[in-house]
Amino acid sequence: MKRAFLCLLTLTAAAATTAHATTVAEVKKKGVLVLGTDPTFAPFEFKGADGQIQGFEIDLARAVAKDLGVKLDIRAVGFGALMPQSVTSGRVDMAISAITITPERAKVVSFSNAYFRSAQVFIVKGGNPAKVGWPWTADLKGKTVGVQANTTGQFAAQDILKPKGVTIKVYDDFAAGLADVRAGRIAALIGDAPTVADLKKRLPGQFEQAGSPLVAEDYGMVFKKGSDLAAAANQTLARLKSSGEYQKLLNKWIVQK
Repeated sequence: MKRAFLCLLTLTAAAATTAHATTVAEVKKKGVLVLGTDPTFAPFEFKGADGQIQGFEIDLARAVAKDLGVKLDIRAVGFGALMPQSVTSGRVDMAISAITITPERAKVVSFSNAYFRSAQVFIVKGGNPAKVGWPWTADLKGKTVGVQANTTGQFAAQDILKPKGVTIKVYDDFAAGLADVRAGRIAALIGDAPTVADLKKRLPGQFEQAGSPLVAEDYGMVFKKGSDLAAAANQTLARLKSSGEYQKLLNKWIVQK
């Protein structure tokens, strides 16, 4: 699966070389920074009761737009289409959606500096009735584990779990995977560790983390390859951290263990 993804990235990179990179100057000229995000990853990005997309990463993106002196136009895009196609095609100027920085992705897009350290973990139904966990135990063999398409959770599952006899079910929609966990249709869903903490806070007793992280990772903002918007985002991140605003956003959105 990872090899297939690499082939896709190579083809996308070839296509992207024929397009003009989105620049700071172009964004300032049009007065809008178009952001693509998959609003299913609370507390990073999600739809509030009013239907508006909000979250930790949305506030980071707003800060980037503010520093550029432009408005932020937020567009909901499924993760499978968001990475990398929406960025390389120019449909969005920027993507942010708990996107892990990887060497494969960095071949076709530009990342900002890392701004959050996370991990991929098993999300299970409260009480863990399927008795799954990590490190590997024989209890996992023959069980079905869900992943979202084009995520590092999918790559980890294909590389680590499938060879051990675990059935992998791929979802376009993360929420659909959670629904199947809750209904007992799958044993676990692979997702981001902070998402589990948020689920436990919002839906007490329904979900929990099972075992240790499968893999650690760093999140970055994503831009078209070679775009100077990445440097602008780094300047915003540096400002937020030096001013203490970054820590305030963490305290606001992220459930601290």
